Amino acid sequence: MDFRKKLNVRLYTAICILCVGIIMVISSFFGADDMVSSFGAMFVVIGVARIAQYRRITKDEDSLHRREVAETDERNVMLWTKARSLTFSVYVIACAVAVIVLFLLDMDIYAQIISYSLFAFICIYWLCYFILSRKY
Repeated sequence: MDFRKKLNVRLYTAICILCVGIIMVISSFFGADDMVSSFGAMFVVIGVARIAQYRRITKDEDSLHRREVAETDERNVMLWTKARSLTFSVYVIACAVAVIVLFLLDMDIYAQIISYSLFAFICIYWLCYFILSRKY
């Protein structure tokens, strides 16, 4: 897939996010939950910002080329891959320490919430690892 098509897919995704946000804001008028309108407004802002970003990038060839180099350059790919890996490690260790400390402070409910979050995170990691190991 060439890079312009890849950006167009991202643009359509941003349009979908905007539509979901608008639907959430409109549906909050019929319900009593203010949280839905807040999330909807957040989706609207994200959608509008992403649409503007991708329109600006695809407007001229020079900015499109700069973006393609930024996303496909081996150094940049290595940097964001290592950053994700480090983020995963730091998150796992921080959650593990937080769970132990919270259990020691008799805050069992908070410790369980964090441990469930950590468990879900690691399950997602293993699922992705399994899928990628079959693919490659």
